Amino acid sequence: MSTQEETLAPNGHLLPYDYFQTHVIDNRPDILFHWHPEMEVNFIHEGTARFHVDYDYFDSQEGDIILIRPNGMHSIHPIDKAEHLMDTVKFHLDMVGYSNIDAVSLRYLHPLQTSTFKFVPRIQKDMDGYEEIKACLFDIFKLCQNEGRHFELLLKSKLHEFIYLLYYYRYVVRKQTDDTYRKNEKIRELIDHINNNYQDNLSIEVLSEFIGYSKTHFMTVFKQHTGTSCTEFVIQVRLNKACDILINSTTPILEVATSIGFNNLSNFNRQFKRYYQMTPSQYRKQYTKPKEGRTLINPADLDWLDE
Repeated sequence: MSTQEETLAPNGHLLPYDYFQTHVIDNRPDILFHWHPEMEVNFIHEGTARFHVDYDYFDSQEGDIILIRPNGMHSIHPIDKAEHLMDTVKFHLDMVGYSNIDAVSLRYLHPLQTSTFKFVPRIQKDMDGYEEIKACLFDIFKLCQNEGRHFELLLKSKLHEFIYLLYYYRYVVRKQTDDTYRKNEKIRELIDHINNNYQDNLSIEVLSEFIGYSKTHFMTVFKQHTGTSCTEFVIQVRLNKACDILINSTTPILEVATSIGFNNLSNFNRQFKRYYQMTPSQYRKQYTKPKEGRTLINPADLDWLDE
């Protein structure tokens, strides 16, 4: 995102960045495959989760620094109810001069933003430059947390330093140049289609035709790119939508099921319990925070519906 100095970013700051902490408890949140134009950096304070960054899979460990390139596909899944605590900073490379057409931008920033280069996805404690990179990252976190006077100037400086360290210690590498990129783009388009049309018929036949592959080739390519079958991915997307509806509305369970693409209530309840180890009604009761003076439990949500 290119901005003039007087234009505020969506977070209310002068710069297009976001900082937040994520704490996974009882398998929530489960972050499905997605991407964004910003570079993302995560630091794992404690616990473990399954990361899938482009074509790399790994279970995080305490102290890991996890790098996600701009527009890199990634997901983060809980592991057997293990807790997982991490800090995250996301920022657009415009913050460090991507939009300036000069030698530095063309050599270091454009290849990252355009996916010519990518990151080594995980920096661990025993790897070169770890302590120096960690110290710089913690300075960035501190600036984002405290937001002192004129902090944006120092934040830009620290982000420059962070990217410099990644290049210096060779954690930036050239991306593959075969047809992987074209397949990647097709999968992105397909995932967008699933997220926007989750309530429709999303059978393997329909989705393979949408992407222009045979059924067998489609299923192979999808699993290579996402680490899961397309059928499971569609179920996960639908159940994620169901969770949002359950805790933010009083919509009856049957209507929730049909609105997200389940034609069979029993199947919806079975799949929901398989992923969340509880029924939809139990999930609603556990995670909804009732507003004062009213209840968010619909009388139609009787437990017998979950049998």
